[in-house]
Amino acid sequence: MTRRIPGACAALPARTLLRLILLAALLLPWSATGKEVTGDDALTIRNVVQSQLEAFAADDATAAFGLATSSTRALLGSPEQFLQLIKEHYPPIYRHRGALFSQPEMIDGHVLLMVRLTAHDNVVWLAVYEMAQEEGGDWKIDGCNLFETTSVSI
Repeated sequence: MTRRIPGACAALPARTLLRLILLAALLLPWSATGKEVTGDDALTIRNVVQSQLEAFAADDATAAFGLATSSTRALLGSPEQFLQLIKEHYPPIYRHRGALFSQPEMIDGHVLLMVRLTAHDNVVWLAVYEMAQEEGGDWKIDGCNLFETTSVSI
């Protein structure tokens, strides 16, 4: 079963991840809208995701919640509910020992940022964040899918 929680990450099995990566590799060259996000937006997007990861690490529910889109915040209710959801269901997002960021890209009209997370048990996860620019120009996290890989980091 695939779960996607707005403003958070949903876990998928490694087999599903492999299929999605292969599909993306095949389709990306033909995508008319695939392009690199450049300049200040790319830096801002990375900083938003990094700030949310840091807020989770500090158990700062209010800061983490504030980096989600307004529609996500309305759906999830409160900062405390959001943090509890992450703690219980998405431990690699809540606590990890390393994060490597890709360059944000626009694919089929969606701005995505991939983050390779290494959990404390050395299992590697791929978090794919969907970003949205809200009225006023602020970039926020609109959702995330979390994929467990078969990789182990030392």
